[in-house]
Order: sequence, then structure tokens, then C-alpha cells
Amino acid sequence: MQEPRARALAESLAQLADRKKAEDIVILDLRGRHSLFDYFVIATAQGERQAQVVGEEAVRFARQQGLSRHLEVAPDWVCGDFGDVVLHVFSPDARRFYDLEHLWADAPRVDWVNNAATA
Repeated sequence: MQEPRARALAESLAQLADRKKAEDIVILDLRGRHSLFDYFVIATAQGERQAQVVGEEAVRFARQQGLSRHLEVAPDWVCGDFGDVVLHVFSPDARRFYDLEHLWADAPRVDWVNNAATA
């Protein structure tokens, strides 16, 4: 996937998670830091069902765009693989435990909120 398309997908997934009332949504730019992925979209869901809904909607969106997609669902974590973009929807406890923002602390954050407002 070309970089502008990958970033647009990451921003679209963040917006989708926001519409489904996920919280603390962050996009990490992993280009040059990870060989398999360009972006992580990280969000917190307040329940297992909410996390599943975000993941299912993300798969539906990717399917409509003709993009590859794979979804793994665990009790505290939904992980969607969309090629160059990975969506992580965690329970609050799982997000603190895995702490991806700390693990990838050197990765820039994408300002998807302001980009959405001007798009």
C-alpha cells in the first residue's frame, strides 16, 4: 500500500473508532521503525462488545475499499490487520498492560483529529 493511502486508512480507522465511542485514540507513525507496518491505530473500548463492534466495522470498511483485512478477537483486545495499518482496540486494563505507546515512544503521533476537521 502506498504511504498516503496507508495514512488515509489509519485516519479513517481512527475516525471510525471515534464514531463508535472508543476513547483515547492514537495513531502511531511506524514508518522506518517497523518492517511490516506503517501505522498503528490504538483505541480503548469500555467493553468487549464495543471493541468487537469497532473491529467489525473496520473490517466492513476495509472490505468496501477492497483492502486486505484480518481480525483477531480476544476478551481484552481486538486486533485488525489491514496490511500496512494495524488497529488495536483494548480494554483499559489491557491497554495499560501492553502499553504500545511506551513501547513505540519514539514513533511520531498523527494528528488525525485536526486532519478530520479540515478534510
